[in-house]
Amino acid sequence: MKILKSITVITLVLITITVKSQTTNDSIQIKQAALDYVEGWFYKDANRIDNAVHFEFVKRSILTIDSIDFLGTINKSRMVLITLYHRNREYSLYTEVFILDAMPTIASVKVIFNECIEYLHIAKLNDKWKIVNNLFTGNPDFKRKK
Repeated sequence: MKILKSITVITLVLITITVKSQTTNDSIQIKQAALDYVEGWFYKDANRIDNAVHFEFVKRSILTIDSIDFLGTINKSRMVLITLYHRNREYSLYTEVFILDAMPTIASVKVIFNECIEYLHIAKLNDKWKIVNNLFTGNPDFKRKK
């Protein structure tokens, strides 16, 4: 009886690992979506932003005004506009991308770059990985030149 229970547990663990696993190609595409997003913004390439994010994309951050916290929200069209018209940066882009979790159709990714730390939810829709949600904050390790 103990052997049967052990085999059952091992089988369930292996099935879970197999179902959860991500293909190498998916991992590459997930990271590429994150890089297209960050690099597209940094280098003012709206086409890369457009390719990386879903049309229902939402970007949020916590803003504080008069000691009151609230969520600031940006949608895809606003993100494209910001990408085209933000000020030029006087430093090189530094980026790290970490896939925190990945399933066959969804992934959670952490991106650290010069100014921000961003948590992305990326979904596989019609065989393409697109960013659907973004929650971000300033990078406390980034020092702006004055």
